[in-house]
Amino acid sequence: MQKGTQDKLPTFIVVGANKGGTTSLYHYLKQHPEVYLSPLKEPHYFSKDIDVNLFNHEFAQNKLQDIEKYVNGDMQHEYHAAFVRNWEQYKKLYKNVEHQTGIGELSTSYLYSTVAAEEIKNVLPECKIIICLRNPIDRAYSHYRMNIWTGNNNEFDFYKALQQDFHHKPKVWGNAHLYVEIGQYYEQVKRYLDVFGKENVKIIFTEDMKESPQQVIKGLYEFIGVDSNFNPDTSKNYNEVFTPRYKNFTYWFNKLGIRPLFKKLAPRSLKNIFVKIFYRSKNAKGVISPEAKQFLLDQFSEDVKKLSGLLGKDLNHWLN
Repeated sequence: MQKGTQDKLPTFIVVGANKGGTTSLYHYLKQHPEVYLSPLKEPHYFSKDIDVNLFNHEFAQNKLQDIEKYVNGDMQHEYHAAFVRNWEQYKKLYKNVEHQTGIGELSTSYLYSTVAAEEIKNVLPECKIIICLRNPIDRAYSHYRMNIWTGNNNEFDFYKALQQDFHHKPKVWGNAHLYVEIGQYYEQVKRYLDVFGKENVKIIFTEDMKESPQQVIKGLYEFIGVDSNFNPDTSKNYNEVFTPRYKNFTYWFNKLGIRPLFKKLAPRSLKNIFVKIFYRSKNAKGVISPEAKQFLLDQFSEDVKKLSGLLGKDLNHWLN
């Protein structure tokens, strides 16, 4: 793979973690007049070890399918995710860059991928890397709730869902949910520090972004080299999920292919009515059972200790 002759390519990439607040981060960053983000929020181009042929139907159908048509159009409509596998298509995601100096994208699979760090470095050697980490127990539960909300899981007992996924085969992105594996950050973060060097990697924490969003975002503006005096609107949280009122409804709504069409074609007013009827308040998040909590503590304890040492930051509060 060779870098193209055009210079409109990412100067920074947010590489994850999944359910770490990257959607909110996307919207906060893109408000800056000097920042251009790929209108396809998660192109996943550099995670070359992820095999799209192994995706299950429920996961695959919610991704942008006709990538060629999209990148050859005006790209005025934003899409959440697709798995771009063609370099020319990837470059076209940045064809609308004008005066912006901070050019980027956010793909949550890049942190989990074992090859993405090297792939990015080979093509974009000057690229800055942003990693957003969340308490891995909270991340796993949020990931599970997202799957219930989108219809990618119909097991309403979190502990049972964890066990099913832990023993699922094939244990690959887009087929298994990887509730545990995605949250084992130590090796994932170490790869980026080793490949890019600490000075080119900015690690932020979801908890900090919730408590002091302006401070965190301004720090990122400075890191990617744009005016840090710009004040973004950080009052809204994005990609929040709702809990279905009726067991299995969302699962079959998605499995039968109705959800992607409804999401694409229904007006916003109808979507809002639909959510009020079929879903509980976004604040009705439920609780993690003691057995699920203990299982996750057993999986994450050693990794959190190693990550604390790597970053020189005490993260043991994640285990409380």
